[in-house]
Amino acid sequence: MAKFFPFEYFEPVFDHSVCNMKRIKKELRLAEDVISIDYISIVLLSIKKYNDDFIKTIGGVLRDSDTASVKGDFVYLFLPGTDFEGSINIIGDFKEFYEDAFDYIISATLLKDLKSVKDVLSGINRLALDKGWKL
Repeated sequence: MAKFFPFEYFEPVFDHSVCNMKRIKKELRLAEDVISIDYISIVLLSIKKYNDDFIKTIGGVLRDSDTASVKGDFVYLFLPGTDFEGSINIIGDFKEFYEDAFDYIISATLLKDLKSVKDVLSGINRLALDKGWKL
């Protein structure tokens, strides 16, 4: 079950997790990319029909390592160890229950390409604005 944090803690939790993943990668000294420690994804859900049941479903589908924050009609998901395809699979699980209840944006990044957490969050926010979402 995913952990939910107030939105003001989302960025620090995201940053802390990324630092831990980088430390683990360095300690393991793996040359090849391994999805479970080399990728991170941020998914932004625009909820059209927000209710507590939707949030409970999200929490039930996500893993213990995943975190989420709700900000108005938006849910930010941090999915460590998840590439773009894995994020699409997770979104597919939500779509089974809530076909038209939300729209989404996904940002998947290789850990080694990640410059800063702020850059990832501002990038996904720019994509949201391009879609006409008012954050």
